[in-house]
Amino acid sequence: MRRRSSRRVRTATTGGLCAAVLAVALTASPAVAANEWEQTGSATFLFLDALQRSQGVATDGQSWFFSWQNGLQRTRLDGSKIVDKPFAIPKSIADLGGNHIGDIDYHDGKIYAPIEDGNGYRHPFVALFDAQTLEFTGTAYELPQHLHTKGVPWVAVDPARGRLYTAEWTDTTALNVFRLDDLSFVGQVPLSTPLGRIQGAKMHQGKLYAAADDDHKSIHRIDPDTGAVADVFDRDLPSGTEAEGLAFLPTADGAVLHTLDVAPSRLWVNFRHYRPVTG
Repeated sequence: MRRRSSRRVRTATTGGLCAAVLAVALTASPAVAANEWEQTGSATFLFLDALQRSQGVATDGQSWFFSWQNGLQRTRLDGSKIVDKPFAIPKSIADLGGNHIGDIDYHDGKIYAPIEDGNGYRHPFVALFDAQTLEFTGTAYELPQHLHTKGVPWVAVDPARGRLYTAEWTDTTALNVFRLDDLSFVGQVPLSTPLGRIQGAKMHQGKLYAAADDDHKSIHRIDPDTGAVADVFDRDLPSGTEAEGLAFLPTADGAVLHTLDVAPSRLWVNFRHYRPVTG
């Protein structure tokens, strides 16, 4: 049985039914080696916005990028739409059964989108999209199926190491490591503690942070060099909530971590903002 964190999230002020998020702070991101995390606010996406922002999130510091099962969306930091791409999955991948985009990442003007099929998870892909237009660049990589037997629910780009990471969705015992320039397979990094139901992951300050759709909706931190796993905090969201992707961006209220979760009713999506609290 996997280890549970004793750290719980504290809730500060939360927003109403709005889609606005706070502007980027000009200061550097605070350290994340904190004793507790607190929620500084949240945005609630309704109706079509909820559908189109229900899987993953990434940022270039100027925009938010959201993914949903079939498409992509770019918004301003206040949540207002800039570009919609409702049918983003390339035909060549769709013809192989590709029908689900997971938690995306951003790097160097491109969106890295994991795409999986619902027919035995036989064709896991990472496709690259232009971040401004959300048009498919024509570049896609089919990943080794034996490493992605439950699909490819997320990708995380690590520019500092020149790597891209994936992992099995659940019964997660290792990171899959790929070269960023051509997505050739490098190897695996075994995890010190098996994880499960990982819905999204992003790099922050040299470590990989993973969002789990487990009982406590946990956030984990993984050292991509050693595989050491640490529990960061438990979000303890309402029963029936589905945890999704996450992103890092410093904002004016001190928040740095931003997470998506789908409400139990499936009628709205919460975009929650957290900051670390020391002491």
